[in-house]
Amino acid sequence: MGKRGRPAGVDSAETRQRILNAARIVFSVKGYEGASILKIAESAELAPSAIYNHYENKETLYMAVFEETADAIWGTVSSASEEKTLVEAFRHLIASSRKIADDFPGHSAFLASLPLEARFHPKFEKLMQRRAEFQDETFQSLASLGTRTGEFSALSEAELKEVIRCLVMGWFFERHFRQAEIPGSGESIVKFVEAISSQTVSQ
Repeated sequence: MGKRGRPAGVDSAETRQRILNAARIVFSVKGYEGASILKIAESAELAPSAIYNHYENKETLYMAVFEETADAIWGTVSSASEEKTLVEAFRHLIASSRKIADDFPGHSAFLASLPLEARFHPKFEKLMQRRAEFQDETFQSLASLGTRTGEFSALSEAELKEVIRCLVMGWFFERHFRQAEIPGSGESIVKFVEAISSQTVSQ
């Protein structure tokens, strides 16, 4: 048996990124069960041995793809809470989400498929917990912003957090399942938040 390792002359970090990018697409299209190390290696234009040099098996590779994908998606979305108002934060959130969808279409598709994969593969239930942690941290930050600015004073911070969760995740999944965003849907969400904020401030 030949020695496992990355191709000669290829940087380790570059190889790892090629593997993650290819795996994300194959997992999204084929599902965890339908994906194989061979298919991922072919997609990355690498030998299977190069993958095993970085990841012990398909399970550890799937988890690595999740961590990188979740960090990219939720890191970008959570930066919306750095805006001065909740209205501005939603504008930022919609714009950044669209950019991610355009620049990295496999990221959203991979995360959207996770609940189904966890249902059939209990070993990934811990990833659902991580997903919940990413969500809670992001939506809590946005709710705290809306509470500080007084834009949604009619709701408690906990209630506002759940309203934000429903708006954002509903928009995300509808866009994913339709494989296209409903025209004007993002603008409608911003307009809704802006209208509620204006009413609250004027009282």
